[in-house]
Amino acid sequence: MSKEQLESEVLDTKSPGSHEYDLKHRNSIVLVPQPSDDPNDPLNWPQHKKYTILAILSVTAFSGLASSLANQLGLEAQAELYGKSLTELSYTVSAAVAGIAAGPLFIVPLAHVFGRASVIFWTLLGCIACGVWSAEMTGPDQYIGFVLSRLFGGVFGSVPSILGAQMLMDLFFLHERGRVFTTFHMCFLMGTVAGPTFGGFVVQHVAWQFEFWWTVALQGAVALMVLIFLPEIGFTRDAGKVYPKQPEGFLANRVATFLPGTKVAHRDGLREAPRSAVAQFLIGFSPTGLLVGIYAFGFFGWFVSVNTLLTVFLQEPEIAGGYGFEPQQNAAFSFALWIGVICAQVWGSIFNDRIPMKLAKKAGGLWKPEYRLHSLWIPSTFFMPIGLGIFGAALEYHLHYMVLALGSFLITFAAFCSIPVGINYLIECYMDHPTEVACIMGTYRLTLGLIVPFFKDQWIDSVGVGWVFGMMAFFSLFAFSLVVVLMFYGHSLRQIRFGILSKDEEGMKVTDQDQQSFS
Repeated sequence: MSKEQLESEVLDTKSPGSHEYDLKHRNSIVLVPQPSDDPNDPLNWPQHKKYTILAILSVTAFSGLASSLANQLGLEAQAELYGKSLTELSYTVSAAVAGIAAGPLFIVPLAHVFGRASVIFWTLLGCIACGVWSAEMTGPDQYIGFVLSRLFGGVFGSVPSILGAQMLMDLFFLHERGRVFTTFHMCFLMGTVAGPTFGGFVVQHVAWQFEFWWTVALQGAVALMVLIFLPEIGFTRDAGKVYPKQPEGFLANRVATFLPGTKVAHRDGLREAPRSAVAQFLIGFSPTGLLVGIYAFGFFGWFVSVNTLLTVFLQEPEIAGGYGFEPQQNAAFSFALWIGVICAQVWGSIFNDRIPMKLAKKAGGLWKPEYRLHSLWIPSTFFMPIGLGIFGAALEYHLHYMVLALGSFLITFAAFCSIPVGINYLIECYMDHPTEVACIMGTYRLTLGLIVPFFKDQWIDSVGVGWVFGMMAFFSLFAFSLVVVLMFYGHSLRQIRFGILSKDEEGMKVTDQDQQSFS
């Protein structure tokens, strides 16, 4: 971007009440963080370049999670091969979820040493290898090997969805993050729905191994796209990480970025990696991290449980309380979840920036991270508990499968509305640790869904299937009450934290009262 283009994109205007320096604006919005005057600053990159990177990161994260859960609707064929029940085969899905939850805690800190783009690329190759491994587990005595392939597929497949958060923080301003994080999270969470759907159509017509071969082909194409187009996004700011100058030639830049990437990573990577590993847990046990984490645990966790067990409910024979679906019927049913994801994307695009910016304007233009949380009221208090109630009633009274689809839609919509807001809020509480926030929150939101399949039968036997989901509805309301605590007492709770996590954006000027409102 030329100096003239940069000046036309970002306007300098005097902030009301400020006599020390000019604040840079875009239209009526004060740019937070304030960009430097260097065209190489990622904040100053043209919008088309930023959104291209967003698209690459979104597709990469989508492919990783789609591959991890690709066999979810092929359980019946695999159960016949290995001589296991459908519930036992659902443990392979639980293994993938465990990998998705725990894998980033160990792999993501390496990005400080090797660079984020490099770690994304090499974990994509690892995910491809796991897809091949799963497809080759065709012997009746290879159940354990199949479970392990799914575990490591989840470990590698989850990494792009975590590292993308840090890269997007480096690219976009505060007033853009709601839409950006919504788009990114909807894309990679869509992978958890699309992977099983495509797998269900595949396994109906060809051998179940092709559930994995199509993901291998997809990820090969995505890895090539990352290799050619994804830059390492790093820029040296005042008192921040120091990044080396990257080679300008295409081939030299690609070699420096991916083989293995240490030449473009920040210079304190070896010391920062263990700090990053520790910071994940410090964030997770800080008051704000704990409250948002329990909310994700007891809210999104029910969606994970429903999504993991949906195949069991739908494909079990009617005499056993199921619907007797074939894999293709199951795949068609999953479009109810797709619609929920799409509606959550629309909802987030409309409200996740607009509501907090309106609240900031009412507060004189000063920012508080807690403003983000107010877009959760309707999804959390209305759609999730009602969806869980409808889902449980449909199973209890064996209602038409379209009633079950309605419950699935509402659960998916509410759950997918919750994740971008919660993560965006915590990232703005811990500005120097967006990757660590994404890591630990992934563990929180997936853990409950991981363990429910192991005691599902005992829970149903104790209270009945209807009340299982009725209890989930009440638990989800309790989980949201913790977010309400943050809305009113978040400022005080943010002061109770570990010293290395002290940076947030509270008090930043985001709108000017004498300029037009955000819309």
